[in-house]
Amino acid sequence: MDQNEAKRDYRKMIFVFLAIVLVVIVGVVAWEIYKESQLPQKADELQRQIDQEREQERQRLMADTYGGKTPQETLRMYIEAVEQGDYELASRYFIEGNREKEMASFNGATTQKLTNYIEYLEQASRENGLFNLDQNYFSIDRPILIRMQLYPNGIWKIIEI
Repeated sequence: MDQNEAKRDYRKMIFVFLAIVLVVIVGVVAWEIYKESQLPQKADELQRQIDQEREQERQRLMADTYGGKTPQETLRMYIEAVEQGDYELASRYFIEGNREKEMASFNGATTQKLTNYIEYLEQASRENGLFNLDQNYFSIDRPILIRMQLYPNGIWKIIEI
């Protein structure tokens, strides 16, 4: 093989190598462009899922009618349920996520502890409490902390005591 042929073969190998590199680069760029073109559709789908979950949550909250039209009314209903020993009903005045914890809080409670608890609740029910600016959260801070929120159906629920 003469020197010219060797140079030609070398140039061919360089050309093939550069062609392969170019094809890989074009493929990677094309893939990235394709992925970016899918982002708006993925974002739209994610927004649809979020909207659907929010609507399901709103429907669930709208169906929950345990509670009063005012924070004080809900607290009164809760106190009455506790006084009657109906802890299942008492727990229904709590927001959905805190009901089990509320039910568990009555396990093993002595008569004396329940009596003291009811006294604190009665004292708290006579306090004015504070609303937030949007009038959808309410709290009493003495003699015990009570936080409440307004559900979309106009019913007040207890967040925590």
